Amino acid sequence: MTGGPNALKRALSPPQDGSGPPDAAADGSVHGRQRSKAACAPCRQRKRKCDGNLPCHTCLRYEYQCEYPLPNSKRFSTGHQNENHSAPPPAPLLQEASPSVTSAPPTITQLQKHPLTAPGARFHHRSILDPVKTRFVRANSAIAFPRILGMDMESETIPRLHSFAWHTGIRAEPVEEAVLLTSLLTWADVQQLAKSYFTIVEPEFGLLDEADFMMQAASRFSDPAGQKDIDALIFGVAAIGSFFSPNPHPKETEFIFGARNVLVQRSLSHSPSPNNVASWILRTIYLRLCSRPHGSWLCSSIAMHQAEASGLHKEMQTIAVVYPAAPTGDIELGKTRRRLFWIARALNIIMSFEYGRSRVSFDVVTTKKPAAESGSHAHQFVELADLLPNDFVDREREPDPPAALGNALTKIEELQSDSGFMTLLKADLAFAIYRRLWLMSLTDAKDRAESVINIGRSALDASGKLLETRTPWWNVVHAPFQFLCVLLAISTPKSLSHVQEALSLLLRIAQTFNTHMVQEAYNQALALVKMSQQRKQKEIEALNAGHQAPPFEDHPSVGSSMGMTEAPNLDWAMDLPFEWDIFLNPDLVMSTQQPQSAVDASFSGQLGF
Repeated sequence: MTGGPNALKRALSPPQDGSGPPDAAADGSVHGRQRSKAACAPCRQRKRKCDGNLPCHTCLRYEYQCEYPLPNSKRFSTGHQNENHSAPPPAPLLQEASPSVTSAPPTITQLQKHPLTAPGARFHHRSILDPVKTRFVRANSAIAFPRILGMDMESETIPRLHSFAWHTGIRAEPVEEAVLLTSLLTWADVQQLAKSYFTIVEPEFGLLDEADFMMQAASRFSDPAGQKDIDALIFGVAAIGSFFSPNPHPKETEFIFGARNVLVQRSLSHSPSPNNVASWILRTIYLRLCSRPHGSWLCSSIAMHQAEASGLHKEMQTIAVVYPAAPTGDIELGKTRRRLFWIARALNIIMSFEYGRSRVSFDVVTTKKPAAESGSHAHQFVELADLLPNDFVDREREPDPPAALGNALTKIEELQSDSGFMTLLKADLAFAIYRRLWLMSLTDAKDRAESVINIGRSALDASGKLLETRTPWWNVVHAPFQFLCVLLAISTPKSLSHVQEALSLLLRIAQTFNTHMVQEAYNQALALVKMSQQRKQKEIEALNAGHQAPPFEDHPSVGSSMGMTEAPNLDWAMDLPFEWDIFLNPDLVMSTQQPQSAVDASFSGQLGF
């Protein structure tokens, strides 16, 4: 087979149905090289030896889409009407690395169609995933081209997916000292803190499966040597569980630093795994709970980049799997991939929308949204993020940004939830939308003031209930503070009537948690209210500074209001023609030859005076 661009394009194009008959001996005897009774379409097209299995050995090696034409296919049966050419029964899938293993059933990653040969897409945008190392790249990547080139040349030794010649290699990769999990945590600590996490946090985000996590954690503590991706996940769960626990762990901060060290080391020296992506999500949540906005936004962006590096934004059926995956539960694997991607995406969108930064976006997302599960509000979290328009305005797709924001606000107001956290999150996003409308157009902002006030009042109730249980979600204080800012921005008598309620709640929060952050928020809220009062006072003074001359005594030209007679009840459907010109302006039609008394008589007759 010759090389070159045409050959590469053929290797990346959809395999066509074979045009020739299957190779088989007429008398059933073996003459020379033995061939299978029926060859698959890719082997017949390329005139390669086919063993008749499904998939055959050649298609497994070169990652072709192994297909056998149907027996009644016209192309298949042309010229061979009297021959019985039936496709062979599917044979057990053989692992390329272990041809002798025949007991394992084929996995979904092994039976899927090869995206590099999938029709309807430009081949240089198709994707490759190594499910063993969870390394995802497009087919046009520098590290993918040697392997694709080897596939095109049908070599016996295809290059692996590897960064060949990426640099000179004159320096060894820097390796930090591993963080020992058991030096900071005991198995009893993990059990206690995980209970707090799965009781309070997991129902809102739906990120982890409790049974699966506890099984992985138990296995890790039974073999604590070295460093693994699960370490960062255990540290993250322990830190957040400690944050929401009534008895925080004294090493909570060390858990966060330990997770950071593991994440940095594993992210730079290893390909990301699902546990790695989940750990970045947990780190984002923790920093949103108790650190600066830049840190949480940055971690949410890293989580999205790690998700892309793992290929989580693509369904497995749309990715060319470079190496066959181990025969594990593919249904659970698919659920995990979808859950991780959509939660990471929603978190990044919400963080970016609130903080005023750019979100991480992908050109094509084929991963399906996870279905709603009983006892979880994760689907509402994803739904809220999907409602938010992008701050980057595409004039061709969305020529009216205020209308897009208004539509999003309407849908947010309509979304109902029995979760206090989700109610507060709705308010946070509604206030973020109002800020944009207020800066764009005062008219649009005033039109939606009623909706924002209604959402804000519900948020005050939800914040008060969470305060009673001392559940320190970030928006317990954030939503009431932003609501007060919005009330002052609307600045109508109705909006200002809720200022005192918001201030009272902020005072209760400051007294309950008694920290610098909430006390600072309350003090700033008081300062903003005082600023609003001063502005209103200046407006009153400006109005009072007008000339205080007494009003004129303006006497009515025809009697007083008390002496006015009741207007006659005119029947506008009366049959007689009504002289509108005379009624409105008699001077226009009055004739100099007609005496004034005749005109008066005409009016008296028609009006019934």
